Amino acid sequence: MTVELELFARRLKSLRLKRKLTLERLAELSDLTSNHIAKLEAAKSNPSFPSLTNIAKALNVEIKDLFDFDEFKDENNVRTELKELIENAGLEYLNVLYKVHKSIIN
Repeated sequence: MTVELELFARRLKSLRLKRKLTLERLAELSDLTSNHIAKLEAAKSNPSFPSLTNIAKALNVEIKDLFDFDEFKDENNVRTELKELIENAGLEYLNVLYKVHKSIIN
């Protein structure tokens, strides 16, 4: 199992639960079987493009939203992304980041 597949599985389950859908109801809305949805949520199956399209429609999201894994990133991922952001930022953007940071900690 790849990290991406595990993240996809967690994201799918999170979106389903946020919409208060059962596995069976999501399966019904996406024209898939509940067994297939369960395997996707357990990261035991790779989604096909048609499945992704159907699931996105059923959840009323864009396909890209199925791959928004930000809520599942660990501390190391966040630190790495922040370091890269700071290293590549210009002075104007750094000043904005600094002001946001100061407003949060005060």
